Amino acid sequence: MSVMRQSTWVLGLLLASGPGTAAQEPGREAVVTVTVENMYSGPDASRDVVSQATLGQVVKVLESRGGFASIETPDRYPGWIPEAALAFYPDSSSTRYASKGRVGRVTSLMANVYRDPSVTSARPKLLAPLGTNLELLPASPREGWHALRLPSGEVGFMQAGDLRVADAAEPPAKPVGTELTATARRFLGVPYLWGGMTAHGLDCSGFVSRVYAFHGMTLLRDADLQFEDPRAATVEKADLKAGDLLFFGSKNITHVGLYQGEGRFIHATTHDHPVVQESQLDDAHWTGLFRGARRPQ
Repeated sequence: MSVMRQSTWVLGLLLASGPGTAAQEPGREAVVTVTVENMYSGPDASRDVVSQATLGQVVKVLESRGGFASIETPDRYPGWIPEAALAFYPDSSSTRYASKGRVGRVTSLMANVYRDPSVTSARPKLLAPLGTNLELLPASPREGWHALRLPSGEVGFMQAGDLRVADAAEPPAKPVGTELTATARRFLGVPYLWGGMTAHGLDCSGFVSRVYAFHGMTLLRDADLQFEDPRAATVEKADLKAGDLLFFGSKNITHVGLYQGEGRFIHATTHDHPVVQESQLDDAHWTGLFRGARRPQ
Protein backbone atom coordinates (compact mmCIF):
# COMPACT_ATOMS: atom_id res chain seq x y z
CA MET A 1 0.00 0.00 0.00
CA SER A 2 1.48 3.37 -1.01
CA VAL A 3 2.16 6.09 1.57
CA MET A 4 -0.52 8.35 0.06
CA ARG A 5 -3.15 5.63 -0.03
CA GLN A 6 -2.14 4.58 3.47
CA SER A 7 -2.57 8.11 4.84
CA THR A 8 -5.98 8.48 3.22
CA TRP A 9 -7.11 5.10 4.58
CA VAL A 10 -5.95 5.99 8.09
CA LEU A 11 -7.68 9.36 8.10
CA GLY A 12 -10.89 7.71 7.00
CA LEU A 13 -10.79 5.25 9.90
CA LEU A 14 -9.76 7.48 12.81
CA LEU A 15 -12.47 7.49 15.43
CA ALA A 16 -13.83 10.44 17.32
CA SER A 17 -11.42 12.01 19.75
CA GLY A 18 -10.87 10.05 22.97
CA PRO A 19 -8.70 10.81 25.98
CA GLY A 20 -6.61 13.96 26.04
CA THR A 21 -2.97 14.43 26.94
CA ALA A 22 -3.34 17.21 29.48
CA ALA A 23 -3.68 16.22 33.12
CA GLN A 24 -7.09 16.61 34.70
CA GLU A 25 -8.07 17.17 38.32
CA PRO A 26 -7.72 14.22 40.73
CA GLY A 27 -10.50 11.64 40.74
CA ARG A 28 -10.48 11.25 36.97
CA GLU A 29 -9.32 8.22 35.02
CA ALA A 30 -6.69 7.78 32.34
CA VAL A 31 -5.47 5.07 29.99
CA VAL A 32 -1.86 3.89 29.65
CA THR A 33 -0.52 4.67 26.17
CA VAL A 34 2.94 3.04 26.30
CA THR A 35 3.98 -0.62 26.30
CA VAL A 36 4.98 -0.62 29.96
CA GLU A 37 5.85 2.08 32.46
CA ASN A 38 7.33 1.81 35.93
CA MET A 39 5.25 2.78 38.93
CA TYR A 40 7.30 4.45 41.67
CA SER A 41 6.78 4.91 45.41
CA GLY A 42 6.81 8.68 44.91
CA PRO A 43 6.68 11.33 42.16
CA ASP A 44 10.29 10.84 41.11
CA ALA A 45 11.93 8.29 38.78
CA SER A 46 14.79 7.92 41.27
CA ARG A 47 12.40 6.37 43.82
CA ASP A 48 11.97 2.61 44.17
CA VAL A 49 9.81 0.74 41.66
CA VAL A 50 6.66 -0.78 43.19
CA SER A 51 5.00 -2.20 40.08
CA GLN A 52 4.34 -1.47 36.41
CA ALA A 53 1.37 -0.24 34.38
CA THR A 54 0.85 -1.63 30.88
CA LEU A 55 -0.65 -0.59 27.57
CA GLY A 56 -4.42 -0.13 27.54
CA GLN A 57 -4.96 -0.29 31.31
CA VAL A 58 -7.55 2.20 32.52
CA VAL A 59 -6.31 3.61 35.82
CA LYS A 60 -7.67 5.90 38.51
CA VAL A 61 -5.78 9.18 38.93
CA LEU A 62 -5.52 10.18 42.58
CA GLU A 63 -3.14 13.14 42.39
CA SER A 64 -0.82 14.99 39.99
CA ARG A 65 2.51 16.49 41.00
CA GLY A 66 5.61 17.57 39.10
CA GLY A 67 4.84 15.73 35.89
CA PHE A 68 3.84 12.53 37.73
CA ALA A 69 0.41 11.11 38.49
CA SER A 70 -0.50 9.01 41.50
CA ILE A 71 -2.57 6.18 40.06
CA GLU A 72 -4.36 3.00 41.04
CA THR A 73 -4.25 0.11 38.55
CA PRO A 74 -7.20 -2.27 37.93
CA ASP A 75 -5.86 -4.59 40.66
CA ARG A 76 -6.16 -1.60 43.06
CA TYR A 77 -2.40 -1.14 43.37
CA PRO A 78 -1.09 2.42 43.93
CA GLY A 79 2.02 4.09 42.57
CA TRP A 80 3.37 7.12 40.75
CA ILE A 81 3.78 7.15 36.97
CA PRO A 82 5.01 9.82 34.52
CA GLU A 83 2.00 11.73 33.18
CA ALA A 84 3.48 11.43 29.68
CA ALA A 85 2.57 7.71 29.73
CA LEU A 86 -1.14 8.50 30.19
CA ALA A 87 -4.04 9.93 28.20
CA PHE A 88 -6.60 11.48 30.54
CA TYR A 89 -10.36 11.13 30.13
CA PRO A 90 -12.20 14.47 30.29
CA ASP A 91 -15.09 13.17 32.40
CA SER A 92 -16.84 10.09 33.73
CA SER A 93 -19.10 9.81 30.67
CA SER A 94 -16.22 9.24 28.23
CA THR A 95 -16.12 5.72 26.82
CA ARG A 96 -13.20 3.85 28.35
CA TYR A 97 -10.69 2.23 26.05
CA ALA A 98 -11.59 -1.24 24.69
CA SER A 99 -14.76 -1.34 26.81
CA LYS A 100 -17.16 -1.72 23.87
CA GLY A 101 -17.31 -3.38 20.47
CA ARG A 102 -14.76 -5.67 18.86
CA VAL A 103 -11.40 -5.99 20.52
CA GLY A 104 -8.28 -7.93 19.74
CA ARG A 105 -6.75 -9.69 22.73
CA VAL A 106 -2.99 -10.16 22.40
CA THR A 107 -2.04 -13.84 22.59
CA SER A 108 1.72 -13.47 22.03
CA LEU A 109 4.06 -12.73 24.93
CA MET A 110 4.87 -9.47 23.14
CA ALA A 111 3.27 -8.39 19.85
CA ASN A 112 4.54 -5.70 17.50
CA VAL A 113 2.21 -2.85 16.58
CA TYR A 114 3.26 -1.53 13.17
CA ARG A 115 2.89 1.83 11.46
CA ASP A 116 1.73 0.12 8.24
CA PRO A 117 0.36 -3.37 7.49
CA SER A 118 3.89 -4.52 6.68
CA VAL A 119 6.73 -5.97 8.74
CA THR A 120 9.38 -4.34 6.56
CA SER A 121 8.23 -0.81 5.69
CA ALA A 122 9.12 0.79 9.06
CA ARG A 123 10.04 -0.08 12.62
CA PRO A 124 7.10 -0.93 14.90
CA LYS A 125 5.35 1.84 16.81
CA LEU A 126 5.35 -0.11 20.07
CA LEU A 127 4.87 -3.52 21.65
CA ALA A 128 1.67 -4.87 23.20
CA PRO A 129 2.07 -7.33 26.12
CA LEU A 130 0.21 -10.61 26.48
CA GLY A 131 -3.45 -10.11 27.38
CA THR A 132 -3.70 -6.49 26.20
CA ASN A 133 -7.12 -5.64 24.77
CA LEU A 134 -6.88 -3.39 21.72
CA GLU A 135 -9.72 -1.67 19.89
CA LEU A 136 -10.22 -2.99 16.36
CA LEU A 137 -11.14 -0.65 13.52
CA PRO A 138 -13.97 -1.86 11.27
CA ALA A 139 -11.98 -2.67 8.13
CA SER A 140 -8.85 -4.75 7.53
CA PRO A 141 -6.16 -3.16 5.37
CA ARG A 142 -4.83 -6.48 4.09
CA GLU A 143 -5.45 -10.18 4.61
CA GLY A 144 -3.72 -11.40 7.74
CA TRP A 145 -3.74 -7.96 9.41
CA HIS A 146 -5.95 -5.97 11.77
CA ALA A 147 -6.19 -2.20 12.05
CA LEU A 148 -6.22 -0.86 15.61
CA ARG A 149 -7.09 2.33 17.39
CA LEU A 150 -4.43 2.58 20.06
CA PRO A 151 -5.03 4.09 23.52
CA SER A 152 -3.26 7.25 22.30
CA GLY A 153 -5.86 7.61 19.52
CA GLU A 154 -3.33 6.74 16.83
CA VAL A 155 -3.88 3.98 14.28
CA GLY A 156 -1.66 0.91 14.29
CA PHE A 157 -1.57 -2.48 12.61
CA MET A 158 -1.03 -5.95 14.01
CA GLN A 159 -0.70 -9.34 12.38
CA ALA A 160 -3.80 -11.47 12.89
CA GLY A 161 -1.75 -14.30 14.39
CA ASP A 162 -0.85 -12.11 17.38
CA LEU A 163 -4.38 -11.69 18.70
CA ARG A 164 -7.80 -13.23 19.20
CA VAL A 165 -10.88 -11.26 18.16
CA ALA A 166 -13.69 -11.01 20.72
CA ASP A 167 -16.48 -8.75 21.87
CA ALA A 168 -15.42 -6.49 24.74
CA ALA A 169 -18.53 -7.52 26.67
CA GLU A 170 -17.82 -11.24 26.30
CA PRO A 171 -17.29 -12.71 29.80
CA PRO A 172 -14.12 -14.79 30.08
CA ALA A 173 -14.47 -18.50 30.71
CA LYS A 174 -13.09 -19.66 34.04
CA PRO A 175 -9.75 -21.34 33.28
CA VAL A 176 -8.85 -24.93 34.14
CA GLY A 177 -5.53 -25.71 35.77
CA THR A 178 -3.86 -27.04 32.64
CA GLU A 179 -4.65 -23.79 30.81
CA LEU A 180 -3.01 -21.79 33.57
CA THR A 181 0.11 -23.95 33.61
CA ALA A 182 0.38 -23.86 29.80
CA THR A 183 0.37 -20.06 29.92
CA ALA A 184 2.84 -20.05 32.80
CA ARG A 185 5.29 -22.24 30.89
CA ARG A 186 5.38 -19.71 28.06
CA PHE A 187 7.24 -17.36 30.42
CA LEU A 188 10.06 -19.81 31.22
CA GLY A 189 13.40 -18.04 30.88
CA VAL A 190 11.97 -14.51 31.14
CA PRO A 191 14.32 -12.49 33.39
CA TYR A 192 13.44 -11.68 36.97
CA LEU A 193 12.67 -7.98 37.44
CA TRP A 194 11.51 -6.43 40.69
CA GLY A 195 8.09 -4.88 40.03
CA GLY A 196 7.99 -6.38 36.53
CA MET A 197 4.65 -7.17 34.89
CA THR A 198 5.52 -8.18 31.30
CA ALA A 199 7.75 -10.53 29.32
CA HIS A 200 10.45 -7.84 29.51
CA GLY A 201 10.82 -8.93 33.14
CA LEU A 202 8.67 -10.26 35.99
CA ASP A 203 8.74 -10.59 39.73
CA CYS A 204 7.05 -13.50 41.50
CA SER A 205 3.63 -11.96 42.12
CA GLY A 206 3.68 -10.10 38.82
CA PHE A 207 4.23 -13.43 37.08
CA VAL A 208 1.27 -15.25 38.64
CA SER A 209 -1.00 -12.22 38.27
CA ARG A 210 -0.16 -11.95 34.54
CA VAL A 211 -0.93 -15.64 34.04
CA TYR A 212 -4.30 -15.34 35.75
CA ALA A 213 -5.09 -12.00 34.08
CA PHE A 214 -4.65 -13.57 30.64
CA HIS A 215 -7.43 -15.96 31.61
CA GLY A 216 -9.72 -13.18 32.83
CA MET A 217 -9.04 -13.36 36.58
CA THR A 218 -7.63 -10.40 38.51
CA LEU A 219 -5.31 -11.17 41.42
CA LEU A 220 -4.06 -8.68 43.98
CA ARG A 221 -0.58 -7.41 43.14
CA ASP A 222 1.71 -8.67 45.93
CA ALA A 223 2.34 -12.18 47.26
CA ASP A 224 1.24 -11.37 50.81
CA LEU A 225 -1.96 -9.76 49.52
CA GLN A 226 -2.67 -12.78 47.35
CA PHE A 227 -2.15 -15.09 50.34
CA GLU A 228 -4.54 -13.08 52.54
CA ASP A 229 -7.16 -12.49 49.83
CA PRO A 230 -10.47 -13.72 51.30
CA ARG A 231 -11.68 -14.64 47.81
CA ALA A 232 -9.05 -17.38 47.56
CA ALA A 233 -9.68 -20.82 49.04
CA THR A 234 -7.12 -22.42 51.34
CA VAL A 235 -5.71 -25.65 49.88
CA GLU A 236 -3.94 -28.39 51.83
CA LYS A 237 -0.67 -29.65 50.40
CA ALA A 238 -2.15 -33.09 49.74
CA ASP A 239 -4.98 -31.54 47.70
CA LEU A 240 -2.92 -29.35 45.36
CA LYS A 241 -4.10 -29.02 41.77
CA ALA A 242 -2.49 -27.47 38.71
CA GLY A 243 -2.88 -23.69 38.82
CA ASP A 244 -2.94 -23.35 42.62
CA LEU A 245 -0.72 -20.67 44.15
CA LEU A 246 2.09 -21.71 46.50
CA PHE A 247 3.39 -19.22 49.07
CA PHE A 248 6.77 -19.03 50.77
CA GLY A 249 8.64 -16.98 53.36
CA SER A 250 10.85 -17.29 56.43
CA LYS A 251 8.56 -15.15 58.63
CA ASN A 252 6.23 -13.22 56.36
CA ILE A 253 4.95 -14.19 52.90
CA THR A 254 7.58 -12.97 50.45
CA HIS A 255 7.27 -15.31 47.45
CA VAL A 256 4.65 -17.04 45.30
CA GLY A 257 4.68 -19.65 42.55
CA LEU A 258 2.15 -21.52 40.43
CA TYR A 259 1.72 -25.26 41.03
CA GLN A 260 2.18 -27.33 37.91
CA GLY A 261 1.47 -30.82 39.22
CA GLU A 262 3.54 -33.83 40.31
CA GLY A 263 5.36 -31.76 42.93
CA ARG A 264 6.60 -29.10 40.49
CA PHE A 265 5.89 -25.38 40.36
CA ILE A 266 6.81 -22.44 38.12
CA HIS A 267 7.90 -19.09 39.52
CA ALA A 268 9.93 -15.95 38.95
CA THR A 269 12.81 -16.06 41.43
CA THR A 270 16.37 -14.92 42.01
CA HIS A 271 17.25 -18.26 43.63
CA ASP A 272 20.04 -20.04 41.69
CA HIS A 273 19.46 -17.95 38.54
CA PRO A 274 17.18 -14.92 38.14
CA VAL A 275 14.59 -16.08 35.61
CA VAL A 276 11.14 -17.66 35.49
CA GLN A 277 11.94 -21.30 36.15
CA GLU A 278 10.57 -24.64 37.29
CA SER A 279 11.37 -26.02 40.76
CA GLN A 280 10.47 -29.02 42.91
CA LEU A 281 8.34 -28.37 45.96
CA ASP A 282 10.22 -31.06 47.89
CA ASP A 283 13.56 -29.31 47.30
CA ALA A 284 15.03 -28.57 50.74
CA HIS A 285 15.22 -24.84 50.06
CA TRP A 286 11.53 -24.52 49.17
CA THR A 287 10.24 -27.06 51.69
CA GLY A 288 11.73 -25.01 54.50
CA LEU A 289 10.05 -21.83 53.26
CA PHE A 290 6.63 -23.24 52.27
CA ARG A 291 3.78 -21.47 54.08
CA GLY A 292 0.63 -22.67 52.35
CA ALA A 293 -1.44 -22.70 49.16
CA ARG A 294 -4.44 -20.84 47.80
CA ARG A 295 -6.87 -21.44 44.93
CA PRO A 296 -8.18 -18.18 43.41
CA GLN A 297 -11.95 -18.24 42.89
